[in-house]
Amino acid sequence: HTPSGLEVSLTPHAGIGLGSRGGSAEAGATLRVGSGLKKLMPDGDKVFGERSRWFVYAAGSGRAVGYNFARTRDGVYARSGYTQDKGSFLGDASIGVAYRKGDMQTSFGVVYREIDAGKGLRGMNGLDTDVSEGLLAFQLSIRPGR
Repeated sequence: HTPSGLEVSLTPHAGIGLGSRGGSAEAGATLRVGSGLKKLMPDGDKVFGERSRWFVYAAGSGRAVGYNFARTRDGVYARSGYTQDKGSFLGDASIGVAYRKGDMQTSFGVVYREIDAGKGLRGMNGLDTDVSEGLLAFQLSIRPGR
């Protein structure tokens, strides 16, 4: 918090991946400036806990921002505001719709990813080994023991 009441937040993040075509690494940071940031975009797990919800999201680097629809006491799905969620989202960037309940999440969306196979591959002289692709994806993930 600054003396004027403005909130400033810098959140670093890093990730690594290993696949059949080699490894990858990423690093970055998110800078947020504003007032009432946690009220504007609270953590989805803290807001909903074990309750089930649908959300429309945009995701990148393992974090999604989404608009939620959760059941009311009458059992009807109602608009429930924006949240941010950490999770296992496919690709470098994605948009879609997801269902989350406790430790389980399933999603369907459009995923964009870039793959850099790197230099030094045998038999690849003169060929472009970098790939950018977009695809439709279905994902199911379970995070036991948060």
